Amino acid sequence: MQRRRPTIADVAQAAGVSIGTVSNFINGTAAVRDETGERIQNAIRELTYRPSTFARSLSGQSARKHCNSEGLPRLLVVGHICVDYLCRVNVLPHRDDRLAARHIEKALGGPAANLCVAAAGVGEPYALQVDLATAVGDDGDSEWALAELLERGVNTLPIRRPAKNRLPRAIVIIEGNGSRTIIHETFEFSEIDLTANMEVQPPKTRSCLHIEGFHYERMIPSISRFREVGWNVSLHTAGLPVSSRNPEAFAELVGRVDLTFINDETLREIFNLRTPLAAMIEEARHILSRIKPRGDVVLTLGEFGAVVFRKGGGSQIEVPALPVDRVDATGAGDAFAGVFLSLWLHGASLEDAARHAAIGASLTTTAEGAQACTASAAQLHALLSSVEAKTAV
Repeated sequence: MQRRRPTIADVAQAAGVSIGTVSNFINGTAAVRDETGERIQNAIRELTYRPSTFARSLSGQSARKHCNSEGLPRLLVVGHICVDYLCRVNVLPHRDDRLAARHIEKALGGPAANLCVAAAGVGEPYALQVDLATAVGDDGDSEWALAELLERGVNTLPIRRPAKNRLPRAIVIIEGNGSRTIIHETFEFSEIDLTANMEVQPPKTRSCLHIEGFHYERMIPSISRFREVGWNVSLHTAGLPVSSRNPEAFAELVGRVDLTFINDETLREIFNLRTPLAAMIEEARHILSRIKPRGDVVLTLGEFGAVVFRKGGGSQIEVPALPVDRVDATGAGDAFAGVFLSLWLHGASLEDAARHAAIGASLTTTAEGAQACTASAAQLHALLSSVEAKTAV
């Protein structure tokens, strides 16, 4: 019987560390303690492990083929990637219905992956070093996803294995009007996955740790450690646990991070707001003005644009969305956050970041799939200038 080739998971198990720590040691993508590095080196030697093409693709160096990343602001996103199966139908079927879809297509998805692709796609003059800390398996879908991300300028740091050692899957049912229903598998990160055996270093350039709401509560200690050494921290409330969806917990959340993205549905749920849009925005301003200290909060409103509430208070910033023919709204909020962060990390004003992000999010809805239409800085500038010119007439 042929001997199975040792994997990075075998090395991690033998060394008593996470898969991500082994990857960081092999690829030099993060500092690893001397003692931990010695254990990993011993495990590699004993197992006669040789990185596969898959493992080498995780190298931060290889992901930088689109630009020289040295000196660029860094965006480290923690979250999951998945395989999306896109099904297009006229209307969502009823129970016990059997319905033929116009087509069923495979695409790369997951909120974290969507955000990373949008941020990396903006490019010069807002280019970033984009790293995605996630769960990756040994299956064909994992290799395919890594290749897709690499092609789009996103470096993947595997910090754990997903359930069944394969990428999670999602079924995205898209209706004729662009509305979508998503059924997905999920996983959670434990706090230790990100920082155990890994020294969190003060950043050399402006850097941001971005966390999905799914993993917020488990990563509170990590948030504190990253901020202590000078990182910014942003958070998207998508998937926020029920225990954090109340006024008191939300106040603690926005006080822990520098930048919070939240959509109108989640805000309404947390604060039990039932008023029309304009009145809801005003209520949100009053609520947030009483939370001190806190970071900046960005409220996304879908086709109505977004509102930014500055951490220092004062009048809010309201930005419109771009009027488009909506095909698929999947991932629009992720795209908004990705574009916003690309400008914000380069020192752009909150208003400039929000205006560009609203355009980028709108463009995402014009194609099927969350990552099918990403916008470059040049495209965003051109569209924004066009909108401003029409407004001025």
